[in-house]
Amino acid sequence: MERGSQDEYNKLLEDFSAKTKTKRESVNYLMSIGFSQEQAENAVHVYWKGGKTRAIFRLTRDDRNRLLEDFNARQKTPKECVAHLRNHGCTYRQASSAVYKYRKEKGLIG
Repeated sequence: MERGSQDEYNKLLEDFSAKTKTKRESVNYLMSIGFSQEQAENAVHVYWKGGKTRAIFRLTRDDRNRLLEDFNARQKTPKECVAHLRNHGCTYRQASSAVYKYRKEKGLIG
């Protein structure tokens, strides 16, 4: 298991019985064993949210642009575009980054 992977966080949080503790207690626990505050907060958030912890695939630039063009992204809000890419298997972070890059490349933002 890779250090800092969600699988590792989930195992540590399960061993800690995190579902019976507060989120703050879980964050503090992860920080006490060497993770940064940001890592711990993100890990606990994903753990409590449940669901997928890995993207199905990582979009290439061509895939990203094709999906956004087909979606008529120039006429949509960034939030709508992010949701569209998430529906196609991206994580939130991948989708938001892809939308930002697309909008920047198309001159929609400065």
